[in-house]
Amino acid sequence: MNGSFVLDTNTIIYHFQGLKPWSDFLNGLRLDQVLVSVITRMELLAWEGLTLNDEEQVRSFLGVVNIAPLSHPVENEAISLRRKTRLKLPDAIVAATAVVFEATLVTNDKAIAALNWPGLKVIIPNMV
Repeated sequence: MNGSFVLDTNTIIYHFQGLKPWSDFLNGLRLDQVLVSVITRMELLAWEGLTLNDEEQVRSFLGVVNIAPLSHPVENEAISLRRKTRLKLPDAIVAATAVVFEATLVTNDKAIAALNWPGLKVIIPNMV
């Protein structure tokens, strides 16, 4: 899935809140370029304060993007990331998804962006 983007949970939340440059960046992507980790899907649907309207928008968005399953290669990469970097497990899974799918991770997590991890490419839209 080269040339694609894995969206971190914070990226999607900022997009729904209409925050620039997040919303501009996401609006510029083709849906076939977008990949969301199953962990991000779960985090979005468990988002504190999620209204029925919010949930409808989130489910609509998730219905048109690719959802990456928690496969053995993603699990193994996440375990390595967690052990060697001490990232929180959900963050390690999202980052591992980007590595395994050879995609660029779009996030606002500066700890992930600062990692020097083989195969991990990160974009923070407000820093592009």
